Amino acid sequence: MSDTYSNQPLLDEEEFGDLVEERLEHIKGLEELTRSGMELSFRWHGRAVVSELEHFYQAYRRSPAQLESILETIEGAVRSFAPDRSQQLWDELEDRIYPMIKPIEILADVAERQLPQLVYRPFLADLIVCYVIDEQESVAFVNEEHLKAWNVIESTLYTRAVDNLRARSLKPDMLQMSGQGDQTLLIYANQDGYDAARLLLIDVLNEWQAVIPGRLVLGIPTRDFLIGFSDANHEILQRIAMQIAQDYSRLDYSLTDALFTIVNGRLEIYDYDWSSSERQ
Repeated sequence: MSDTYSNQPLLDEEEFGDLVEERLEHIKGLEELTRSGMELSFRWHGRAVVSELEHFYQAYRRSPAQLESILETIEGAVRSFAPDRSQQLWDELEDRIYPMIKPIEILADVAERQLPQLVYRPFLADLIVCYVIDEQESVAFVNEEHLKAWNVIESTLYTRAVDNLRARSLKPDMLQMSGQGDQTLLIYANQDGYDAARLLLIDVLNEWQAVIPGRLVLGIPTRDFLIGFSDANHEILQRIAMQIAQDYSRLDYSLTDALFTIVNGRLEIYDYDWSSSERQ
């Protein structure tokens, strides 16, 4: 999609701002959108937000061909602003709480924007588990102010979020399964924002382990993909590991090229020897 803008003259700040406004106007839940120079003001699900575009414009000037990707990043940033749900009771929202795996860098981004810090727990491979309120077409990240208003603790949030995700994931046709024996592939790729987070469903992963030889290996190159496969066939292991690395480096919402496995009922990093293969 970056080729769409690759041959166009460089936009100045005003033209860039106009283009951003045009892209944001269609987002459901965004109201009272105005712009003054490189500063956007709007209401997102009832919450007043002010956002600076200068950082994005400078990124565009450095890589004009990436304009489409930058615009998509801005849209994602807008959707990440949490609607004001603090006045709603926990009982009204708990069935819409889900876990989401994110790079740990998101915490610095939130702090830089001077927003309430997210509720999270550390994960593996420089990732964290955070929590969202599912808003159908977007999500609202749960922050520390929500927990204070709801009078719940993080462990309660985690348990409910994983239970909700499990119920959602066991619906028909959510899981893709192909192949047999050491060629078995088990995949979640539902594009609902929670595919990688299904790595937290240890009971489901134990069922996966039962249908393959060798050890179960798992990959989450992006937010919208979880794959499970066997390490019994080194050629297949190498090929899939390389594909995971490539997807991590080129796809949106990237997470990690690390591999995972289950050891004594717990997720651990799978110790894959990259020196035995060539990364492309």
